[in-house]
Amino acid sequence: MKKSIYVILFLVLSALAFTACSNDESVDVNEINKQTMIVFMPWSGTETSTGLYNIFLQNLDSIEGAIKKAKGMSGRLVVFISRSTSQSDLYEITYNNGNIVHTPIKTYSGNSYTTSEGITEILNDVKSNAYALNYGLLVGCHGCGWTYKEDWENYPYKSKQQAVLPTDAAQSKAVMFGNTTGTNYPTTRFFGSVEDTNYGINVTSLADGIQNAGMIMQFVLFDDCYMANVETAYELRNVTNYLIASTSEVMALGMPYQTIWSSLASATPDYESVVSGFYQFYSSYTYPYGALSAIDCRQVEKLASIMKTVNSYYTLPDSLVDSLQVLDGYSTPIFYDLGDYVDHLCKNTSLLSDFHSQLDNVIKATAYTDSLYSYLVSPLFIKVNNYSGITVSDPSKNTVAIKGQQKTGWWQATH
Repeated sequence: MKKSIYVILFLVLSALAFTACSNDESVDVNEINKQTMIVFMPWSGTETSTGLYNIFLQNLDSIEGAIKKAKGMSGRLVVFISRSTSQSDLYEITYNNGNIVHTPIKTYSGNSYTTSEGITEILNDVKSNAYALNYGLLVGCHGCGWTYKEDWENYPYKSKQQAVLPTDAAQSKAVMFGNTTGTNYPTTRFFGSVEDTNYGINVTSLADGIQNAGMIMQFVLFDDCYMANVETAYELRNVTNYLIASTSEVMALGMPYQTIWSSLASATPDYESVVSGFYQFYSSYTYPYGALSAIDCRQVEKLASIMKTVNSYYTLPDSLVDSLQVLDGYSTPIFYDLGDYVDHLCKNTSLLSDFHSQLDNVIKATAYTDSLYSYLVSPLFIKVNNYSGITVSDPSKNTVAIKGQQKTGWWQATH
């Protein structure tokens, strides 16, 4: 009897093993989706303004145009876009016989997408419907860098309203843009609803949302202003390999997706081509201003370690702050070029060499026009004399920077 039981058990286990082997052999790894691109376009308006919504639709048209031109795509593409203050849609874009098809996935109410929990929910919905070995995230909205929305009084849009443009700057700009009144200027991605903190998203919330979804992005591209700062790169270091962003303001048109889409939407994104495509487009654009960097977030911790050593020996005198390269349009700057800052700060040639060597490892690719443009306050045009591809806010005297900088992971790791 005992022998019969053993024989039965042996047959059952053998059958299970055979089934398992058969299942393994039936899975073709080449059939697994290699890449899902996620476009995240939260509400950028107010209760009474649509913000960048119409421009977002143009951006999506450009992406679809690139897909049509390529006659398809190798991976999958999922879009989250807020249609109003209270409704957002998640849908998949596919290509079928020359046509673009939108397949609805889910509709969301409210603005939970501004929270880490809401972001996690969206990303989990993406995984459930378009699972992939790799993910890339494109974020289209307004950018205020690493700063915390709760630290702003009269959230950033108000800073433009409080500013008075110098007559000479307004006149020179009017001549350049063919505007004799000097009142109508091209807008950037900073312009819009950023006065309403109900729709702002802190970088920390984005990082937590990605991490809680159990994802690591191949890249996070910010089609926003002021996101190529070392504080943001440090915050995202555990949830993305690369950060693609601008040190300064991005024109309202945003990224030239027709040009760069094929380099982005690949299982192996070509970051240098993305940056060069951005530069080639904007250097010949009607308003030829722009900067873009591809930043290796995996290298930022080592940079922080060297920066901590620098900070342990040196403090920048207040008298040198005005000598630093500013890359924003605030009346009291927030974003300074990191390389230029450390050049002014560190007096030890060996330590400075170590810093720049590691900074070269952090900046995968970068490009910028000779002048950068701000829609905020004077100067309207920022002359670029020193540029490393990433900014820092350590020397800033702006009240928002002072309120928030010591809360950042970068500050805590380097001081």
